[in-house]
Amino acid sequence: MKHILLLVTALVLLTACSNNEKANGSTEETKDDSEQTEETKETKETEEQTATEKDEPDTFIESPQAPDDSELTEIGQTHRDKDGKIELLAYAPEDKTLQAGKMEVTIKGAKVLNYRPSPDLIDFFHGYTNHEKNFNYLKVRVIVKNTSEEKVNFAPVSHIETNTGEKKSFKDDFYIENLHGDYQPGEVRKGQLGFILKETKPEELNKVTIYTSDVFQDKESIADAKSITISFN
Repeated sequence: MKHILLLVTALVLLTACSNNEKANGSTEETKDDSEQTEETKETKETEEQTATEKDEPDTFIESPQAPDDSELTEIGQTHRDKDGKIELLAYAPEDKTLQAGKMEVTIKGAKVLNYRPSPDLIDFFHGYTNHEKNFNYLKVRVIVKNTSEEKVNFAPVSHIETNTGEKKSFKDDFYIENLHGDYQPGEVRKGQLGFILKETKPEELNKVTIYTSDVFQDKESIADAKSITISFN
């Protein structure tokens, strides 16, 4: 009888140990699976974020001075919002990049638009033109980067000149997004400029040349100004 009790006790202990080992193994496997799932999730999120950053198009904050023209890609298209009505008269969609010293300027397309501002903006445009109720203007979008390790002073668009000889300086820009000035090392700015055309008729406009300023450091020029020509088809 004593031997039988010892045998039963041994079987119970062996069964308990076996169950504990299985339970511990299951816990460890669950933990490992959880960690692998978490790692996979983090890796996937990182890859998705990187893909999004690569695929994200260049975006610009629209100005309160004029309607959003981003959807206008065909000559004659119009758009109206609270700022007024615009019509696309000419379009040069190609990106162009120039290098002035260590300053990189990318022109993200150019447009000529007819604009009828809303009544609340007419007084604002009176400071730029005597035809403030209806005028044509040239718009360019730019991305500017200081690729140097030094602070510099620079204007990506110092002035422009149309093929008919009309000239406009950066002071004529009505978007006023402060793209000129001091650039910190590695700084990138993105914005828009708009120049009202008073002398150039849209049908006469074939091209416009954009001139940068010199690149300055401590008020001394360290790189000459550059120019780039945009052609309208």
